[in-house]
Amino acid sequence: MINLTVKAILWAVAYAVVAFWVSYIFGGEPDWLFVVGSLIAGFILFGVLRPIVQNKRRKKQERAGERV
Repeated sequence: MINLTVKAILWAVAYAVVAFWVSYIFGGEPDWLFVVGSLIAGFILFGVLRPIVQNKRRKKQERAGERV
């Protein structure tokens, strides 16, 4: 569980950095609220939603393997 949390935090930071640079390149003026929002969104995406999708995909592949 700690490994998942560390990965989620690292992905969230990377997500926020990329979002900041894209906003800066396209002429926007990113502020701290944007960066914090991107951190939260990145953590939700990679810490919550990604494991759910991976578990569903793995279970579906296991079921398909049983039918063959």
